[in-house]
Amino acid sequence: MTIRWKPSLSVGIESIDEQHKELIRRSAKFLEGVSGRSRQDVGVLLSYLRTYAVAHFGEEEEAMRAADYPGYQRHKAQHDRFLADLLALSKEQERPRGTGVPPEELGRWLREWIVGHVSRTDAEMARYFLHRATDFPAGQR
Repeated sequence: MTIRWKPSLSVGIESIDEQHKELIRRSAKFLEGVSGRSRQDVGVLLSYLRTYAVAHFGEEEEAMRAADYPGYQRHKAQHDRFLADLLALSKEQERPRGTGVPPEELGRWLREWIVGHVSRTDAEMARYFLHRATDFPAGQR
């Protein structure tokens, strides 16, 4: 189970691509030795994902609202589902006397999200912004 940045994952918006690259870099590092990952490793990745999601999703959603992006509700619903799943995983990870989230489960979930959301949903959003070049906030390209 691995993931790597490839040009087909680019949405063509520099700031978003850079955030996606960092997410993929961290995820790939975790996935490299997923079977040997400790409960602490899982907790560190979950913590990063919570911080990342709030900042990244906020930037995307602000840009979509500003551009009156017609796919905003559907896109935001995917973000909301990710956050709900992430919080459920975090709650399981932090449950006293629990076993935590299996690293393989976290890795599989994260890989599916990245590939699916970035290559389809974010790419669709990016096509809209790139077609209407003035709609993405200045300095973000």
